[in-house]
Amino acid sequence: MLNFEPFSATVLQRALPYIKKSAPRCSDLSAGSIFMWRNSEDVGFCFWDETFVIKQDIGGQAAFSWPVGKNSAGMINELQTYACDKHLQLRFFAVDEEQLDAIRGNKNLQPVMCGYDIRWSDYIYSFEDAMTFKGRKFSGQRNHINKFKRLYGEPVIRFLRPEDHSMLEAMLAEYEAEHSGGNKLERLELAQTKKLLDAYTMFEFPAACLMVGDKIAAFSIGEIVGDTLLIHVEKALRKYTGAYPTMYTGFVQLVAEYLGHPLKFVNREDDSGDPGLRSSKQQYHPVDMVRKYLVHINSPAAKLDKVPVIFTGDIVLTELRESDKEVYLALNTDVDNNRFWGYDYRDDISISGPVDENTFYDSVQYDMRVGDSVNFAIRLTEDGEMIGEGILWNFTDGDTAELGCRLRPEYQGKGYGKAAFGALAEFAERTLGLKVWARCHLQNESSRYMILGNDFKMASHDETFYYFERKSGC
Repeated sequence: MLNFEPFSATVLQRALPYIKKSAPRCSDLSAGSIFMWRNSEDVGFCFWDETFVIKQDIGGQAAFSWPVGKNSAGMINELQTYACDKHLQLRFFAVDEEQLDAIRGNKNLQPVMCGYDIRWSDYIYSFEDAMTFKGRKFSGQRNHINKFKRLYGEPVIRFLRPEDHSMLEAMLAEYEAEHSGGNKLERLELAQTKKLLDAYTMFEFPAACLMVGDKIAAFSIGEIVGDTLLIHVEKALRKYTGAYPTMYTGFVQLVAEYLGHPLKFVNREDDSGDPGLRSSKQQYHPVDMVRKYLVHINSPAAKLDKVPVIFTGDIVLTELRESDKEVYLALNTDVDNNRFWGYDYRDDISISGPVDENTFYDSVQYDMRVGDSVNFAIRLTEDGEMIGEGILWNFTDGDTAELGCRLRPEYQGKGYGKAAFGALAEFAERTLGLKVWARCHLQNESSRYMILGNDFKMASHDETFYYFERKSGC
């Protein structure tokens, strides 16, 4: 069976030849991105028959990178065996268009469900454009750079040196104060930037700074993969007008000078759904966007053409509709009601932009599009208002699924949850052929009684949850 080694700088260094050889356009598969985000993802590395693959925890479930190396076809077969032995669904992350075509053309990787989230698509720019900012469309960038020159003199951009450490610490402390109101993702990104600053030389990443007098006004850390400069970090202090475009074009010029020739592209990564960052990156006129697909092989959800309508007792289960957005927003942001659901939207690092009525609705649509879940709205009538949500998710290779149900507070204690839970269990078993299980927090007595009242039995428990399995099975 395949062996996945846990992350270490040494193991990542062993992966560098594969990363450089495969020249991924997707930043997620670069060494710098893997290093920076390893704490937010469960990462493992597998080297088999001169072929390399990464395993990550994506959305609470394992997913694999598309194999690169001598025997990618053999690695696919090994991954299928590994997933079966580990009772995992086979999922691939950071899949580009070419790889997606290969997956769709492989008869052993069917059926396929997939999707991408525009928030995580990489912005690709012309290297030459970034070096020169020529043409009318870059007049804004040139104006900002000229203003920087008027205020602070001719830009001094150079590679970082070991003796710059104290200046970088001072600059980052000031940067952190400027962004004290940032969200959790921004705080995590800053923490990971500090770690990369301690390790970039190990991977021979180019890193440079913009000096104003004896202070660092901005800095960047990149990675050269094939014909592309990936920029993992771009930080500048707000007080230095024009520092960002000055740092950007200066860094690109410095890399070209170091290499002795220009590259073809610059990848400045995604905008994570932040409206301000999206606007800024669009103003630099990308020549392409890299869509990163999440691909789910043989998901139970592939058996459904659409979410069915289920009538049972006093309730009806339907698909989530656009008209449910406002209610669904309230359901997801009710922190007290969700404490036993195991979710607090304030800790969700995937939420980077403003929280609005599209935030959670769009997330559900994405999860269903890629086959990671089947979600139902609970109603009192088919056309009535949404009173809660039922979900089948956490699918495994052994044809099992986790079942969950939550209601708005004003509809709890009326038997609606029990009815919905039972109906979903019957649907999962009879229509999808799944064995269902459930869990609830130790303190959540009402959920425990609801689950036990639907032909479930307690199977085990840990310090947080009771676990239940269906008595009847399928």
